[in-house]
Amino acid sequence: MRTQIFSKADRPFDWFDIHSPDEEELELLAAELNIPGIYIQDILQAEHLPKTETIGEDDTVFLIARAIDPGNGKLEFNSIKEISNKIAIYYSQDRIITIHRRHFPWLEELIRKSHSYPLDTSPFRVVSSILKQSFRSFEPALFRMNADLEFYESKLLESEHTPPLARSLYGVKRKASVLQQLFTVSGSLAEFLKSPENPDPIAQDAYDMFQRINTLAEDVNERAASLINLNLAISGQRNNDVMRFLTVYSAFFLPLTFLVGIYGMNFEFMPELKHPMGYAATWILILLTTGFHLWWFRRKKWL
Repeated sequence: MRTQIFSKADRPFDWFDIHSPDEEELELLAAELNIPGIYIQDILQAEHLPKTETIGEDDTVFLIARAIDPGNGKLEFNSIKEISNKIAIYYSQDRIITIHRRHFPWLEELIRKSHSYPLDTSPFRVVSSILKQSFRSFEPALFRMNADLEFYESKLLESEHTPPLARSLYGVKRKASVLQQLFTVSGSLAEFLKSPENPDPIAQDAYDMFQRINTLAEDVNERAASLINLNLAISGQRNNDVMRFLTVYSAFFLPLTFLVGIYGMNFEFMPELKHPMGYAATWILILLTTGFHLWWFRRKKWL
C-alpha cells in the first residue's frame, strides 16, 4: 500500500510510505521514480543487513535500517532476522521513500507527528528521526535482558548450592551478541547521521541514541560473559573443595593401609609377630601417623 505523506505542494520534498509491497509493485515504483533495479533486489531480501549507499551524482542515498519486530513480545530469537525487520529508505533533497513489510507503531506515530513539523523541515531531518526511532525500538529488549542478567546474578551468588545457570546465562548472552552484531553492522547508518555536510540537531539526537543503544548492548554482552565465567569459576572451586576433601581423606588412610598390609601378610618369620607388645605398638604407630597427618593438614589450613 502506497501512501503520500508529504507533497511538494506544501513541502520542499515528497514523502511516500510503502507498506507490504510485492515485487511487481516495486518494479513499477522503480520505473516511475527511476530507481535502479539492484536496489529493488535489496528491498526484497528480508535478511538484508543495514547499509548506506550513495546513488548517482545527485547525492541520492539508499539506506537499509532494521527495527525490532513489534510482534516478538517474548524476545525468542537466535538471529538478526528473527528479532528485527527491515525498513528501506530512498532519500534525496526532494524525495523520501520509506518501504517496509511489517507494521511499525513508532513509524505511524512519527508520520502522524510529522504534519506538525515546520514547513521548511529538511528531508535529512525526517530520515534522522526515522533512524532514531529504529534504534530506540531495541531499547525494551535490551532492558529486559539486563533485568534477566540481574536476576541470574542474584541466583548465582545466592548460595553455594545454587544449581548451574550456565545454560540460561548463555541464552541471554546469545541474544545480546545478536543485537551487538546488528549494531556493529549498523555503523554506516551512524556515520551517515554525523555527516558534517548535514549538521542537524535531530541527526545528532539520532546518533546519540545509536551510541546509547550500542553501548547498552555491549554492556549486556560483557556482563553476561562475566557471569558465565563467574559461574564456571564457582563450579570449579566447588570441584576443588571436593577433590581436596577426598585427597585429605585418602592421605589419612594410605599409610594406615600400608602398615596393616605389611603386618597382615602372616609370614612365619616376621619380626614383632610374637612380641608381647607388638599389637599395642602397631596401634600406637597407627595413632601417631594419624595424629601427624592431622597436625600437618591443619598447619597447612587444609582442614
